[in-house]
Amino acid sequence: MSSISHPEELDPADLALIRDVLRAGGFRGVDAEENSDAKRAASALLQSEFRNGTRTREALLLALQSKREDLHRGAPVTSSMKSEAMARWRDEGGQ
Repeated sequence: MSSISHPEELDPADLALIRDVLRAGGFRGVDAEENSDAKRAASALLQSEFRNGTRTREALLLALQSKREDLHRGAPVTSSMKSEAMARWRDEGGQ
């Protein structure tokens, strides 16, 4: 058995929700002013957040807005759940 997890497939309704949040956050659509790297990073962030259990439009929009500055600068962005887990792992002696 492989220890590599395969990401859960998003159904069309899930993708529509993510697209809606990207549009509302200014990362999708004809009026979006962000560069393509920021748009791609925002999409990856929302997909990660969704897979980690953030499933409402409001919560996803909040996650996107909280990382907006990092996305705009092109800094690597991780989902909040993953970064919290990594911080806990380091605190417990992880390398």
